[in-house]
Amino acid sequence: MATVMVAGCGGTRSQPDQDKDGRLLADALRSAYSGGSGFKMDQQLVILGGDIPSGKAIQVHATVDNGVLKNDTAKFGYKIQQGRQTATYDMLIAQQQLYVKAQNATTWKTTALLSTTTLYPTLRLDLVRETVLLARSISSGTITHIDAGFARKYTVQPAPDQLEQLESIPVQGTAEDTFLKTARAEMDIYLLLPGNKLGRIELQMTGTDPANGERQDVTSTLDLRPARVSAIQAPSDAEQVSPADILK
Repeated sequence: MATVMVAGCGGTRSQPDQDKDGRLLADALRSAYSGGSGFKMDQQLVILGGDIPSGKAIQVHATVDNGVLKNDTAKFGYKIQQGRQTATYDMLIAQQQLYVKAQNATTWKTTALLSTTTLYPTLRLDLVRETVLLARSISSGTITHIDAGFARKYTVQPAPDQLEQLESIPVQGTAEDTFLKTARAEMDIYLLLPGNKLGRIELQMTGTDPANGERQDVTSTLDLRPARVSAIQAPSDAEQVSPADILK
């Protein structure tokens, strides 16, 4: 084990070795969503700058205890804690849309999935897989332990295009250059041993929106397990709203 861990920490890896591990991770991600998975998620979001007074911050803790996903759909309860306030929502992903219904509400709202990724970046397994395949770098695997058992951990450094998608900050031209000067992300992906099944994704990222100077720091963890998942259908009568209004 010591030999493996030292190998994972030292030196620059060859591109063929990184590509090989990238394909391994991509296959595990594809299997997780094509075969169906249950999941739980824990996410911390801190927002600073912009219209927030200097020295102050908005801190949001979001959790999912019992969600399911399959292919490009997912269904889960989403609990948000901000200070002493708590809000719970039913959420559903389908047809590249996010559907949200507040607890005790009778109607659904919907908005474009691409604009809300920052609410659950590790849950976007399609985007995580793309991030792996286009990664700036991928470490070799090191043996570690997670709740589900022993696993091999790989660290992925996303390329610039994936940073923009993971953080849901659309930027173009000179604004894109400004954003990329400070945007950072690191993703750890854990494959269970034996079998190389996807067990966990951990993501840490930070980025500042050039439009308003608002900085967001995100720490997100997704734990997965194989599960039989029935077809997830989108609500037929959801109200289309802007991303800013989806949780109101």
